Amino acid sequence: MKLKVVAVGKIAPHFKEAQELYLRKVRNLEVVEVRKGKSKEEEGERLLSKAKGFVVALDERGKELNSREFAQLVSAHSNLSFLIGGADGLSEEVKRRANFLLSLSRLTLQHDVARIVLLEQLFRAQEINRGSPYHRDWGKGDGA
Repeated sequence: MKLKVVAVGKIAPHFKEAQELYLRKVRNLEVVEVRKGKSKEEEGERLLSKAKGFVVALDERGKELNSREFAQLVSAHSNLSFLIGGADGLSEEVKRRANFLLSLSRLTLQHDVARIVLLEQLFRAQEINRGSPYHRDWGKGDGA
C-alpha cells in the first residue's frame, strides 16, 4: 500500500516535529508539498498533478468517518492520495476530480492542523488494520 499526502505550502516549523513522528511510524507514507499559488485553482492544478491512485480530498463539507470506517477506506485501496488545500481551501475542480471528499471534522481546521490530524488517523488506521491495541473502541457505539 502506498499513501501520499499532498498539501499546499510548507508545514509550519512548530508542526514539523509531529509530522516527522508520523512519517517514521506510518509505512509507505510520503508527504509532498506543492507551492502556494495565486489562486486556489492554480493550487488545485498542482495538487492534482501529484495525486496518484484513489484520490481523497479533505473538505469540511465532505463525509465524516469514524476511525474504523477510515481504516476500511485505507485498506480498500493500494494507492491513495490525500489532498489538503491551502488557506483558501480546495478548488471546485479538485473536489470534482476527487474520488472521495473527506471531512476530518465539522470544525474548520487550519491546514497544518488538518495535516497532523490526518497523519495521526493514517497511523491509527494502520494500527487498526494490523490488529494492534493502539485503537480503543469505547462502549458499544460506532468505534470512533
